[in-house]
Amino acid sequence: MYIFVVGGGRIGYSIAEYFSNRGDKVIVIEKNKKTCDFLAKNLDVTVYCGDARSIALLEDAEMDKADVVFAVSGSDTVNIRVAEIAKKRFGVPTVVVRLNHSENREKALQAGADHVICLDEFADVFIKTITESEFRIIYDRNGFSIAEIKIPPDSSLVGQSIKVLEELEVKPIAVFRENMYFSPTENIVIEADDILLVTGTQQAINKLKEHIFGAV
Repeated sequence: MYIFVVGGGRIGYSIAEYFSNRGDKVIVIEKNKKTCDFLAKNLDVTVYCGDARSIALLEDAEMDKADVVFAVSGSDTVNIRVAEIAKKRFGVPTVVVRLNHSENREKALQAGADHVICLDEFADVFIKTITESEFRIIYDRNGFSIAEIKIPPDSSLVGQSIKVLEELEVKPIAVFRENMYFSPTENIVIEADDILLVTGTQQAINKLKEHIFGAV
């Protein structure tokens, strides 16, 4: 395959290294001279040093022969423009675009990207590996939910009466603490690592989740 990589940072380097080790023809375009020198020294790839938005440069690099273009520079604007040139001028079959901000996804797709990878969405994945293990919906129907929530040690709810949940428009059903069950009477004070069973509207449950874990 003829692989075109725009951007020689960590992501671009890894892509170029993988395909060059596999025996594919790899072209890398990078603007930074030091990075270009590093790539040329350490990888079996052809490196062009310059602005990937330059039609003349892309013609010299023979983008028209590319089977796949990876636009993975650190700039959303550059990557979107490269996708547009690759698809609409050179007719590249597959264009993959890396974005820093998911709000630019539609622009990339309109430019011609076949696949869009948004780094800010990866941050959400890492966050959810924690929050989803501490929060889960048990029942959800017709706008009404029952949720199980584990209170983190740094939560502002720690040390407050269980009645504070009513201010957030949810109703406590039960409290589980160190494998013991407690009825949510008004004398119960919330402690770190308590598991609360609560009920309320979907909107109220989401509001409580944001209150405890922040917006995710």
